[in-house]
Amino acid sequence: MAKLVFTPWKHHSQLLSVRGQFYPPPAYIGPDMRSRACATVSAWKLRGSLPHAVEATSLLTDAILHDDALKNSVFAIRATYAAAFCRFVTLLVDSKIHGQRKTMFQRAVDLGLPASFVELRHEATHRELPSLVVLRNAAQRSLEWLWDYYWAKIDPDIVPGFSAPIAANGADEGAIKDAVRGSLAQLTGDDEPPKKKRKARGFKLVASVADELESICRTSSMGRAVLAKVLIDERVLVPERELGTSLDNTFAKWERLLQLVIENHPPFLSALTEEMVNELAFTNISDSKNNPYCEGLYTWLDRILTSTQWEPRRQIFSFTYIIAVCDESPNHWTELLKERLRKLEVQPTNIPTIQSRNERHEGVSKPKDTATVMEDSDELKKYGWEFLEKWASRPLGVA
Repeated sequence: MAKLVFTPWKHHSQLLSVRGQFYPPPAYIGPDMRSRACATVSAWKLRGSLPHAVEATSLLTDAILHDDALKNSVFAIRATYAAAFCRFVTLLVDSKIHGQRKTMFQRAVDLGLPASFVELRHEATHRELPSLVVLRNAAQRSLEWLWDYYWAKIDPDIVPGFSAPIAANGADEGAIKDAVRGSLAQLTGDDEPPKKKRKARGFKLVASVADELESICRTSSMGRAVLAKVLIDERVLVPERELGTSLDNTFAKWERLLQLVIENHPPFLSALTEEMVNELAFTNISDSKNNPYCEGLYTWLDRILTSTQWEPRRQIFSFTYIIAVCDESPNHWTELLKERLRKLEVQPTNIPTIQSRNERHEGVSKPKDTATVMEDSDELKKYGWEFLEKWASRPLGVA
């Protein structure tokens, strides 16, 4: 007689659908569906009979989605990772739960679970929380193990292209490039609609592509670097052109997309500008001064540095790397870039003052007059800083 098995999902296709949301194929170019998968699993858990592998996948994925230092403290992120990882390991290897008395290491060997997982679980439970780097790596390895242990076996006919998620370390760069190209292809197709339709759908399409690219940047630690390389190396931002040709059409096509990605994932601005300045500084082109491609890269950097459209984004960016590269690798374009930075020194809201930095390294200290101090105070107040009118120096505990 067939054994009756109760499941929290109504049809097996629902489980396969959730698997696809947790483990999208490398070439997937749609929106990030992992949060929806976590919500579905939470609902399933209320119904009971939820396999531990499904719950563990949801907990680990949810911990990864909360790995955002702009919204959560580092301690909160570490605690979330540790809680998800410990529950994943404990419910697999705890002999008190599964009856037959064996050590956790013995049960881990029986299941094919790495012994290092048991050690890390013991450290997170009884000692100091492991570092964020260790916990991130453990969560990623756990998801890969769960794929082989459970998800790859739920359907004898594995859907072609499905694999473990892109790892934070040692990721498949080719797969990430394919995903980036797939997203960008939506904006580079030759089958352009009529002008009215193009204008109507334009903003929604750009916003959708920006969401996909931002998801790629967050899914892998190398995502933003790969995105920057594709945009630069494959001549997306600097198409074939003649020397002196305007890039206004290119700006109109790509600028909004880049700004949307940066709004959702600020570190991408650094990755993009660093890739641009690297191309200018370390180019193998013999006559780079008269090369249209180099001129186009400089034009992009100059626009990011000076354009009013980029002013809000410049507040989150440090130009230290650009300054260092220009100093170390002088050529026609890096010298122009240095000259542009020097002219911008009179605008402290754009970049840090290079002269004051050099003077500080040389040990030069110049007294400031009262007017200068007041100007500095007013400038800092724009960014939320306030000054105490008077500092009362007295021993602790004395009123």
